[in-house]
Amino acid sequence: MTLASLLILAVFIGWRVDPLAEYHAQGIVFLANSAFFARFSGLPGGWVDYAAAWLAQLNAIPVVAALAFTALGAGLVLALRALSRQAAGRSVVWTLWVPVLLLAAWRGRYDVHATGTALGLLVTLAAAALAGACARGPVGWQCLVAALGAGLVFRGAGLWPLALFVFLTGWVAGARRGAKGAGLVPAAALAGAVMAWGGHLPPLELNPWGKGWGPAWGAAILGWPVILAALLRLLPAGARSPAAVASAPPPAGAKRAGGKHPPVRPVSGPGRPPARPGPATAATLAALCAGWVVVWAAMDAPLHAMAEVCRAAALKQYDAVLAAAAGLQTMPGAVEIRCHLALYHSGRLTEDLFTVANRGPGKLLPGMQGGIATALPQCQTLMELGQVNEVEHLAQESLEMEGERPETLRLLAQVNVLKDRPRAAVVFLNFLSEVPCQGAWAAERLAGLDTNPRWTGDRDLDLTRSRMPTTDLPHDALPGEVMLLQCLDSNPKNQMAYEYLLAHYLLIGDFKRLARQAARLRDFSYLAVPRHVEEALLLAQKSQGLEFDLQGLKIRPETIQNFQRFGGAVTALQAAGRASAADLPREFAGTFWYYYYAQTVARAAAGH
Repeated sequence: MTLASLLILAVFIGWRVDPLAEYHAQGIVFLANSAFFARFSGLPGGWVDYAAAWLAQLNAIPVVAALAFTALGAGLVLALRALSRQAAGRSVVWTLWVPVLLLAAWRGRYDVHATGTALGLLVTLAAAALAGACARGPVGWQCLVAALGAGLVFRGAGLWPLALFVFLTGWVAGARRGAKGAGLVPAAALAGAVMAWGGHLPPLELNPWGKGWGPAWGAAILGWPVILAALLRLLPAGARSPAAVASAPPPAGAKRAGGKHPPVRPVSGPGRPPARPGPATAATLAALCAGWVVVWAAMDAPLHAMAEVCRAAALKQYDAVLAAAAGLQTMPGAVEIRCHLALYHSGRLTEDLFTVANRGPGKLLPGMQGGIATALPQCQTLMELGQVNEVEHLAQESLEMEGERPETLRLLAQVNVLKDRPRAAVVFLNFLSEVPCQGAWAAERLAGLDTNPRWTGDRDLDLTRSRMPTTDLPHDALPGEVMLLQCLDSNPKNQMAYEYLLAHYLLIGDFKRLARQAARLRDFSYLAVPRHVEEALLLAQKSQGLEFDLQGLKIRPETIQNFQRFGGAVTALQAAGRASAADLPREFAGTFWYYYYAQTVARAAAGH
């Protein structure tokens, strides 16, 4: 039963959660140097946080990450089992798995605190079990072990694991020694914690689990051993296992003449029928199965999809980006930006842009106005456009706000190579060489700087170098239109800049400039007018009398028919006294018309 649960845990983490998606979505920073360790060593709970950051690097190798978390779960079950038997003389299998199930469910929400909390709980349970193993010795010895353990738990795991450790030592000592042990041992543990305190307690210690549901998850996981103590007093004892019966000492006074114990009668073996599972075993199995069903079903689908988008974008698997994003009803800006790039590489930016824009903020390149979460996604797009200065600015902002993420260090190394600053690139490559799973790439690039300081031959960098602007562009915010025009002035064949410029005009509803650029479609080898450009120009022609010349290209008859049906749907909606775009037929949800109508209604509602 336990082995089956461990197997389910490994499959859940390795396949359902997908550690590689976590690796790219969370970007947890870890550097293998003393300066990085010093950031953690002076804080209560810092050792566990440092270890959790290291474990997060294993997510780059999904099989290893799944096995590591499974080993962590097995350690929690064994430690909780040992404590239960020390304090209550028995354990109930399903109760041992509750913290592991909670941690698995929390991991399914892609919360960065799940692994750290699991490590903190394991350290606490293991320390309490070790202190409990000393309970048969003198009280002074147990108090000394509890005091030392409390100090280590406080320094290593933090405040709330310390509180749990104090309870657990009192629970075990009280069961072994009565009221005297239940009072002296936790008091000694508190004294040890005070000595390890050092006179400071960062505010983070009062809530180490972030915002939202994090504190509730952390409290439930660390609070379960307290609930377990009460349950073991209330649950019926049930039948003991054959191993427990066989190893139990005979009752007091049950001795043969001559002072020898009578032999323990075997509960199984030759001449005895095999033990059959009882109702308790069936109930335990049902409870574990129900628990895993809940954990599996409780997976946060939107967060999972967003993590998969991050993974696919980092690996440049653009079809996978769009497939992962397809299930999202609403998109944050970071996902929308990655989808724009994926649509471009799939040849669909001006064909399916509004399947994305109608679910997201509708921003092509928002700069820092989109928040720090959009900085790195924009960097990938800007690098391909050739806007290296913009990449450097956003990457530096990310470095300051989010720390030394591998993606950020790699971008800044590439930017400095593109700007012919190899000595500056060495700084970022040296940092990257200290990041687990990134050292090989950094070492190879460092070695290549001596003989090839411009990294010529790198297909992506050569493309970026060919698209880099040749003029200056002073600005305070990211100027989408002017920046894209600058790219086209420097390289008139920059197909990506042209398509992004069309998308920009579509998103802001600038029909005149869109028509001016649409006249150049043949210059970029278009054999037909892209769907969204057709939709926008047709709308502007019918509603504003816009004239345009597509240099021989024509708007398709089916587009005209679809527009007529859309107009009929809007007229029917208005006749019914409804104006919300959400009431339009879903067949129009991926069109420019739907987007433009929704924007018009929103502006009218806002009084603009």
